Amino acid sequence: MKLPRSAWFVAASLPLLAGGCSCYDSQCHDGEYTELRVTNPRGEMIADWVAHGHVAHTETGYRITAVERTDGYPYPVTARYPDGWRVTVVGPNVHRWPCARPAWMDSDSWK
Repeated sequence: MKLPRSAWFVAASLPLLAGGCSCYDSQCHDGEYTELRVTNPRGEMIADWVAHGHVAHTETGYRITAVERTDGYPYPVTARYPDGWRVTVVGPNVHRWPCARPAWMDSDSWK
């Protein structure tokens, strides 16, 4: 069976159209940081995560290398992972956006 040229073009571009990368606006290069906020259906914060590097979208949530996690209210607790911690962020609503490197990582007190 011989396919027309336009069919080959469509077949070659399918992986690009299928969303091979879970990035947004080409912002997921290694070395960048992303903040992820997990909220309940009412919009109240459950947890905030700061991820380093690639953020992979999976069926259950987002696979990240976390460097910081803050639990929700009423008594927020922040945990820091200077070497990174591979986790999957799941929850009813997960919002993400680019953020700056955490300031505590630039100081020598955590080393």
